[in-house]
Amino acid sequence: MGIGKIFKVFKKASKAVPKKKGGKGEEGKPAWPSGIKVGLFGHDNSGKTVYYTVLNEECKISKELQISVTDNATANEFLMNYRALWGLGMAQSSGTMVDLKGEKKFPEPTDSGKVLQFTAILDQSKKLPIVAYDYDGKAVSISEISELSAKVFDYMSACDGILFFFDPKVLAAELQTQAHVASYVNMLERLAPLSSRLPIPIGLVITKADVLPGFTGENQTVLISANEEQFVSEEYDQFLEKILSANRILSNSTWAGTVRNIMVRLREFLRIVVGRTLDFQVFFISSTGEKPEKIGTDVGRSLYAPPQKIRPSGVREPFYWLLKSIVRSRRISKFRKLAKFVAAVSLIWIVLFSLPFLLHFKYFLPRAASVEENILKNYNGNALNTSSAERDRIKRAYAGYEGKWLIRNFFPNFLVPAGKIKSAYMHFDEGKAVTKLDALIMEFARMLSDSAQWPGVNPSNDSLVLGESHKELVAELNRLKGQDESSILYVRAGRVLNYWNLFTKYIVSRKDTVVSAQIVEQVNFDQTGGREIDNAEKQLGASLTKVARAREKVVAVRADSKAALEEFETLKDRINENDDPAFRFKTAVRELDKIKGKLNPATDGSQIAMINRYNNEVNDWSKRRKFTYKIESVPDNGHLHIEVTKDGANPTWSVETQLFEGDEVQLEWKLGDDIYIAFDDLKFDCQWGKVSSDRIALNKGQYTLFEMEGNLTFENIGKTISISFKPSLKDKLPKLE
Repeated sequence: MGIGKIFKVFKKASKAVPKKKGGKGEEGKPAWPSGIKVGLFGHDNSGKTVYYTVLNEECKISKELQISVTDNATANEFLMNYRALWGLGMAQSSGTMVDLKGEKKFPEPTDSGKVLQFTAILDQSKKLPIVAYDYDGKAVSISEISELSAKVFDYMSACDGILFFFDPKVLAAELQTQAHVASYVNMLERLAPLSSRLPIPIGLVITKADVLPGFTGENQTVLISANEEQFVSEEYDQFLEKILSANRILSNSTWAGTVRNIMVRLREFLRIVVGRTLDFQVFFISSTGEKPEKIGTDVGRSLYAPPQKIRPSGVREPFYWLLKSIVRSRRISKFRKLAKFVAAVSLIWIVLFSLPFLLHFKYFLPRAASVEENILKNYNGNALNTSSAERDRIKRAYAGYEGKWLIRNFFPNFLVPAGKIKSAYMHFDEGKAVTKLDALIMEFARMLSDSAQWPGVNPSNDSLVLGESHKELVAELNRLKGQDESSILYVRAGRVLNYWNLFTKYIVSRKDTVVSAQIVEQVNFDQTGGREIDNAEKQLGASLTKVARAREKVVAVRADSKAALEEFETLKDRINENDDPAFRFKTAVRELDKIKGKLNPATDGSQIAMINRYNNEVNDWSKRRKFTYKIESVPDNGHLHIEVTKDGANPTWSVETQLFEGDEVQLEWKLGDDIYIAFDDLKFDCQWGKVSSDRIALNKGQYTLFEMEGNLTFENIGKTISISFKPSLKDKLPKLE
């Protein structure tokens, strides 16, 4: 069978087997466990089972990638394979299980699918639930029929990332090599049409790299360096040329020839991958590190035993890269979904936002303006020549425009010019009314200057007694105010009537300082902020302010005291809920002192007393006090030496005391003191802290005692101790109560 026929067989197989997404548990499909699904796609004898076993062992000493097995079946699988590779057996003697040295051998070929579940920990921080599937490699062959094929392809189609395993020993057989490549291409087509972007990270793993000429170890594990990742976006020929021209490849001519040979022999696979994703990498690994020993032959294959010393090379890198790529790909996928959502919302918003503008500028505004324009055409634009009926039509048109819900809620800025236009037509004869209003305002101001002219108060029921002049003044102001809210008369007369109401309230209850404060505040508000206030109103405001000024100081004092009480209650909760010692000892004291200066000793005595008690508690921490602490845990049967010194002073270690796990000890400490903790290993020659395995110095800042509570790590030896206080230090902090 030629190479061309092999790919024809692949195409027929691809059409014959229905494409599956997997992992959903639909009828007729397996239900895969939840978690990140990682696929190792490889033929029989490509090293999948050995890889999982060695990877599990390698990750026990790794910081960037760790594996924690989460179910018994997976743990048993790894254990059995591990014992086979390392030649370990078990025997029971006197009720005790012991390990025995036995014959090393590779695990038996997987004859059925096995689901593996474990937790991967990336960079000691991110935990990922992993689901993997080990299977008989014959299931992915295009030349053999396997009952397991449908299940394997279903799993691979549901994977979040796939590593394609290739055994370089088949390079000597061209037809077998191309058959493997054809099955790879078959799998890629299941993931995505061959012209679209690959949706998941893809890695090519050349296993058993120890048999390749020029391979020297882990420095050759990753083919594409970080500064060459952009080459993956090129066409295959350009990708191959740029990768092979790298100095780190060319520096070893034997290795350069090996890489070229593999890249060329796998070109049909690489042509489909490069240019379709940036999440692609090529790895060279060895699960054993040395060539296995040939021990015999079996039907269709040779038999090998693991080497005497197993030195894995580059085993962690493919899995670590794949998981990092999956995490990054998921983040990008979420961002894309968010971008699509934002685009859809933006489109809807554009449509909805445009409708009000169309209605406003194409209908409501032209309709109102056209009434005025048509009338003014007859008078060459001179509004003074219009009749009263015509001005009423214009006013009604703009009044109708102002009354529209759309205009009030979406175009409020247009209400001001529309109101001014309407007001201009409404107030052609306002001159006499304005003069009349100014006269009434001055009359009100003169009345304020003479208390004999003020309204009286009925002493029996504190009711107001108005004279005829008072009643006439109020009636005239109400008449001039009218009903037109846009009229200047309405605004000005309304302000004067408001002053009258405040003034009469002041007369009835002169001892109520709140009314006096309201008068001053209202006058200040009206005469600031660019409002149209003429001289008459200014004089009236000055007269009102003078009347209320006698009580203004008392009002201010009461207002300050009330505000201070509100601040105190808010700060009280903030202080008692904040466990930060810097806040309790400094910030809280500073803010409480500010509030204390505003409180009224005559009415706020309890609050002032609380502040004084709090400050006294804070001052007590500036004196040396005794604290009881307990050594909760000390690893590896070690012991501690602890000494408190004055700020900036070094420890003398004069007290020859050893502290062990479970000990309860007292120390004396005040704000600003330093604390030194020395750790001695079990085998360390104790010198009472002067020389120790490692030491921690708590000498930065005023609150070192609080740093001592909890877990403390000795960075040089990587050991952590735990110390607690009785009672807890946060419970001993000053409280406002």
